[in-house]
Amino acid sequence: MNAGCMYSFFRKTIPIGSAQNSRSLSLIFSVLIFLLSFVAACVFTFSHGFHNWGSSNSLKLTVEIPVNVRSSNEHASNVERIVVELKSAPGITNVQRVDPEKLKTMLKVWTGDTSANIDFPIPTLLDVEFDSAQPVDIDTLKQRLRTISPDVTVENHNSWAQKLMIFGRSLKLVTILIGSFILFCAAVIVILVTKSALQAYYSTLDILRLLGAKDSYIAKIFQNQVLKSSFYGGLYGVLFAVPAVYAFMIVIKRLGLEGLHWNAMLWRVVAVVATIPFAVALLGVIVSKVTVLVHLRILDGKTRS
Repeated sequence: MNAGCMYSFFRKTIPIGSAQNSRSLSLIFSVLIFLLSFVAACVFTFSHGFHNWGSSNSLKLTVEIPVNVRSSNEHASNVERIVVELKSAPGITNVQRVDPEKLKTMLKVWTGDTSANIDFPIPTLLDVEFDSAQPVDIDTLKQRLRTISPDVTVENHNSWAQKLMIFGRSLKLVTILIGSFILFCAAVIVILVTKSALQAYYSTLDILRLLGAKDSYIAKIFQNQVLKSSFYGGLYGVLFAVPAVYAFMIVIKRLGLEGLHWNAMLWRVVAVVATIPFAVALLGVIVSKVTVLVHLRILDGKTRS
């Protein structure tokens, strides 16, 4: 009996090669790859997105100039003087005034429709960026600005940006643990399916080995079966995962989180999701080979004893 006949006989005999078991294994791989793709998208978003967002905002300040003067002309004069003072301060690279209409839109959550109140006193906010190579002395800057307007406040974004990056790293760790558990489940499933087939048809394997089939040859056949199931399972899993991951990214974007470079991140997440089926298939092939080689020796030892 040549190798081709042995392969055909073995493939039709063992349970892992039957259509029903192959479909079941493919379905399991589909679910696992779907979950793993979603977890991978979370890991990438939390690790890169929140880190980039926190890093970009850690180099920013917000200067608030309240309306506590008698005339609007005096307030406008104070704003101009503060802008000039900020631009002349060492380390500051950009100063932008926040659009008052944008502030009104943000305040509607607490105050209602402010457009009906023309005299609504809205403070002036300035977005300030500074260079990381030349940090700004916040306390000195506050003192200089308060000589112009005593009630001016300066918010350093670095404090909450650092907390955001810590939060992102914590979520990344949790999602990595979940992804590792999913991979562990995939490996366990391959081991159980392979061991059950080896135990149930060990006598058939013995005949094949007497005809010249080596353990590595039998392991290769199992590898091909697992590779086929993981391929079809991965295909369907990714087809369902891509729209789910895209919806997840859209939800995160609509939360108003700016500075995350959404277009670049979306393509990177898609690239990561596309590689997951290959990684799971490689894991399944390796685990199935090791399981066959190790468990055949265990069964041989039990038979001799």
